[in-house]
Amino acid sequence: MRAVLRTLLPAAALVVIARPAFSEPVKLVKPEQYRARVVAAKKGRVVLVNFWATWCDPCREEMPALVSAAKGFTSKDLAVALVSTDSLKKTPDVQKFLASRKVPFVCWQVKSTDPQRFIDAVDKSWNGAVPYTLVYDRKGELVMRLAGPQTEKSFGEAVRKALAP
Repeated sequence: MRAVLRTLLPAAALVVIARPAFSEPVKLVKPEQYRARVVAAKKGRVVLVNFWATWCDPCREEMPALVSAAKGFTSKDLAVALVSTDSLKKTPDVQKFLASRKVPFVCWQVKSTDPQRFIDAVDKSWNGAVPYTLVYDRKGELVMRLAGPQTEKSFGEAVRKALAP
């Protein structure tokens, strides 16, 4: 038995070490899928959707504030989803960034040959600039738009307002 364990334990350690640091691969979302896949799938909770890109300094800088703010809420109250506007060629960079910062949220990546089509599907009042955050109430209704970089406090206040009856 010990000989078997001596053989299996190092192999098991290799499996654990070889696992990527991020929990899920980045998922692709087309304009027509946004509401159903990103927002409606989380109905019953407040949904905060943060649009960002790896090339966007303010986006990268606000990510720790978003992670910290989300820790103040239970998973039954809040779901956070990220949507990367990076080109599909940059998917490895998106995954690497999220893993290096231990970002615990599901991340979607825009799959559209026409960025304006995706922007319009998300929010017709959005000009496409990132960072941009949308907050949906428990019924899936858009209740708040946060343009530009946010702080832990502003993210938290937006979620609290959306949770209020």
